Amino acid sequence: MDKNYSLSSMMRTGAFRFNPVLVQCVALCPVVAATQNLKDAFFIALAVFAHILVSSFAASLMLRKVSRPVRVAVYLILGLLLICPVLWLIEFKTLINLSFTMRVFLPLVAINSATAVHCETFAVKNDVRTAVYDALAAGTGIGIVMIICGALREIIGSGSILGRTLNFKFTLPAMAMPAGCLVLLGFGAAALQAFTAKRTAEKPARKETSAQPEEIELEVDGDFEPEQVDLDLTIENDDEYAYLLSSVNELIDSFTNKDEEGDEE
Repeated sequence: MDKNYSLSSMMRTGAFRFNPVLVQCVALCPVVAATQNLKDAFFIALAVFAHILVSSFAASLMLRKVSRPVRVAVYLILGLLLICPVLWLIEFKTLINLSFTMRVFLPLVAINSATAVHCETFAVKNDVRTAVYDALAAGTGIGIVMIICGALREIIGSGSILGRTLNFKFTLPAMAMPAGCLVLLGFGAAALQAFTAKRTAEKPARKETSAQPEEIELEVDGDFEPEQVDLDLTIENDDEYAYLLSSVNELIDSFTNKDEEGDEE
């Protein structure tokens, strides 16, 4: 089922119009539980993006003829091989301090539903380039939602951004909880639906062309007057046809005379 898809069209469709989180409702667990602030949301989004990209590439290139349970196990193994070493490098080889939430949820990204959905419904049925395009679109859509939720939850819930206090007079600590993220996702899904409906309504409607009969004009060369048409039935030098013609004329005259006699009576 290989088709020709362009990256721009798949980005519009996969990342925005049919956003994996707001429309397809996949990857909700990492979005709700691990986006309490912008920093955590960024790392989770990066991990999901890398996992879905690598898994889609492998599914399209090598796993088409493998049974589904084996493919799902391979996605899990690829996720663990990709995320766990990165988590170890961040923890021990950099100055970045990860929160407890990040230490728990980063390995769990290896079994997120977004990877399984896109690999099983799209990647294994299309060529490698198309599968990579779909993974880029899905990863971008999920990452955008995660980063927006993380930033809004940190700003509204604690009045800060990336650990820097913004001195807000009013904060809503409930936004840092999972329920607060669900509220943001609900508003985001409604806004996306309204935007999509508005864009669809603004497209010019196609005019329906009604089939109308065309007028056909017959052109006649020269002047044509039916009253002036003269049929010349003269038969020359043919006694048999002349006799036949005279017999027909007599027959017509006999019917005419009978009609006239009937009218007089």
